[in-house]
Amino acid sequence: MAINHYLSDLPLPPALLGLADEELDIRLIEALLPHDSRAFAHSEPSLTVAYYEHGSGWRQFADTAPLAFRDGCGCLYHASVAVEGEGFLPAGERLRGVNVSFSVDTLARLGIGEKLLEASGPWERANSSDGQAHLLQFPAPQPLRRIGLEMLNCRLPGIARDLFLRGKALEMLAETLDHLQSHGQPRALGGRDMARLRCAHRLLTENLDRAWTLESLADEAQLSLRKLKEGFRQLHGKGVYALLQDLRMQQAAWRLADGQRVAEVALAVGYSNPSHFAKVFRRHHGMAPSEYGRTAPAGRS
Repeated sequence: MAINHYLSDLPLPPALLGLADEELDIRLIEALLPHDSRAFAHSEPSLTVAYYEHGSGWRQFADTAPLAFRDGCGCLYHASVAVEGEGFLPAGERLRGVNVSFSVDTLARLGIGEKLLEASGPWERANSSDGQAHLLQFPAPQPLRRIGLEMLNCRLPGIARDLFLRGKALEMLAETLDHLQSHGQPRALGGRDMARLRCAHRLLTENLDRAWTLESLADEAQLSLRKLKEGFRQLHGKGVYALLQDLRMQQAAWRLADGQRVAEVALAVGYSNPSHFAKVFRRHHGMAPSEYGRTAPAGRS
């Protein structure tokens, strides 16, 4: 017996009839309908994680308020009782996404509780009046988008495809729960991460002329992108690029105060375009770099 059962006033996309049993229900959705369509679902108690690469229309569960599909959105839905749902797909609009449902028995074995749904964050939330059904919708983080596309684009045959999709379903659940747990809640920094964040700061300070990207800095400091971004905000109160600009403008001020030419200073702090450098410098220090060089005493910081 599958977790989810679907009915529609038009023939359902073949994917909605796919890999499903009483423990795990995976639907790879590809729909482009010629007419407006309503779809109806009956869902057993479960937790559903979804990613929509493309989406239009709306859906609701139990008596929750309808939430609109959006391109690139992720959502997490939980019901502790069996519920009915409804969705609307407008004619000519494409719906492409992944819908993965886990049974309550599977959730219990994994140690996943309902309290995760109480996390606060920048997401839309719809709750049923009896508190038994909850829907969260949010811009899908990059790991969730990656996993969803890997599932949608899977070309493996037979049992290999089945195993691949089941593995990716668990990975999608892990990334979604991690997103809910970590968003807005700074993680405690361990000693190794602190050392690597200090290394990242030193790399920026000693190489202001480099065209840094988050990826290149994270790679050299041996940090994940998430730890790099979260760590800089915890330690320095701002993001990597904002801090890099502060360091560059501070170094530029010192060099100009020592009498170096504007074009030379611009290159030394990573700006190949002197005009762009001048705009950033004026915004940062309140005057043009040429004026600063004339008026600042040597050694000014």
